[in-house]
Order: sequence, then C-alpha cells, then structure tokens
Amino acid sequence: MQTERLRRITKSLISLTTLPTQIAQLFELVDEKDQREALERIVSSDPVLAARLLKMVNARGESVTGVHSAISKLGFEQTKDICMEASISRVFELKNSNIDVQEFWDHGNAVGVAARIIAQEYKPDLAEDAHIAGLLHDIGKIILLQYEGAEFEKAIALSKSRSCELYLVEKELFGDDHGQVGARLAESWLLPRSIGEVIMYHHNFARAEINRPLVALVSFANILCRILSTKPGISGNYAPPAFSEELAEELCSWGVNLDANALRPLMIKCIEELHKRGLAQYG
Repeated sequence: MQTERLRRITKSLISLTTLPTQIAQLFELVDEKDQREALERIVSSDPVLAARLLKMVNARGESVTGVHSAISKLGFEQTKDICMEASISRVFELKNSNIDVQEFWDHGNAVGVAARIIAQEYKPDLAEDAHIAGLLHDIGKIILLQYEGAEFEKAIALSKSRSCELYLVEKELFGDDHGQVGARLAESWLLPRSIGEVIMYHHNFARAEINRPLVALVSFANILCRILSTKPGISGNYAPPAFSEELAEELCSWGVNLDANALRPLMIKCIEELHKRGLAQYG
C-alpha cells in the first residue's frame, strides 16, 4: 500500500517537473535598483499578484492604488516574499480540504523570515538562501495534502494524539515523509542542492552533509516559530518543539546561547518583523 501511494504521488509530480517561469524569475531577484524595476514589471503583468499586494498594503490602513506605491510601502523583500508564496501556491490547486492551507503557507513565510534574521546575526552570507529555504522547507506537506489529503489529515490527527513529530507518522503511513517528498520536487525544479537538503533534513539535521549551516539555520527558525506560534500544532506538527543534540551542538559552535532568556532579544526581533508582515499568530 505504501509503495502504491508513493507511486501515485511521484506520478502526479511529473506535471510539476518544470519550475514555473515566474517563480524562476523571482528566485533570481536581489535588492538592487534594476531588479526592483524587474520585480515591479513581474507584478504589473500579473493581475492576481497586483491585487494581492494592494490588499496587503491597504490592510495596514493605507490607500494605495498602484503597484509602484505598494512595493514602496511594503519594501522589496516583503513584496518578493508575497509574490513567491502566491506564485508557488498556484501550482497546487487544493480543493475540498478540511485543513486551512493558508496556515501552511504562513508557517513557511514565518520560518523564512526568522531564518533570514538568524542568518543576519550569525551567518550573514547565507541570509538570502536561508529565507528561500525557509519559505520552501515544508513544501512536501502541501504535496501530500494535495495528493493524499485524507491520509495526510490522518497523519496530523495521529501527531496530535501522540504528541509526536509529524514526519514520523508520515513515514508510518506513506513510507516517506514530507521532507523526502518535497526534496523530489526541488530536484525536479533544479533548485540548488543545498535548498533541497534543507527541505529533506530540516527535521533531521544529523543527516545533513552539503550545507549544514543552512540546514541548521532553517531548523532553528522552524523550532523558534513553533515556539512563538499562538496556535498549537502549527503546520500540522503537534510534537513539543525541541533541539536535537546535533543541532544544539552546531548552533552552540556559532556562539548561540539556547537558554530561553538569552534567546529573548532574537525572539522579540522575529516577533516584530512577523507582525509587520501580518503574521500576528507568531508571538
């Protein structure tokens, strides 16, 4: 049964083997003048993205009607984040789900934001990669929800009843977990191997080999966001958030003090940025 399920999922992913052009363009953008103009062109040519941006900025009490003004108000990074999430979510048309899919995207956004903040503090050269990897780290959950919705909902229920890691229940039900499923999509989209590794091992840091600091950044951010979330079981995982021995050792080698009081300034910084982005369920 597990083999047949995995075969169906893999077969379904065949239609997703090419990274959509718009997402590929967004991946390439960095915060420079000419690329800000490129971002504006991407948004202006897509009515759905333009509407999403205007909704976001006007929700703050602004009265903005143009894309240029909306980008100026939100800033390059947040605009790119919104466009990336909206573009990727279009790839997956989730219907008849009992799960609030937006919570999964919000969690990915939050982890991406937190990973960038942590990287700026400890590994500044990885800040942009950390953000993108954080945004995508749980993409495998979206795939499982789309192609194995009822069983994935069962996995979440079991994670809750057992207070255990969701990926362990996924292995029990599917034979693979969301990290492995998501990594297959990353490979077919020709994303950097380091990002695929984050997707595969963000819940199993000890197995990371290609870019252990990047995996550690996103793993740290994921745990931090689960701690900060005001909703238990955010993104379907009901296990108490905790650092593995290997992850704790890696972070401590950077000079990170994992004591709750020592982490407070970093947590406050994350909370403030997440609230700016409309993610008030964190903190």
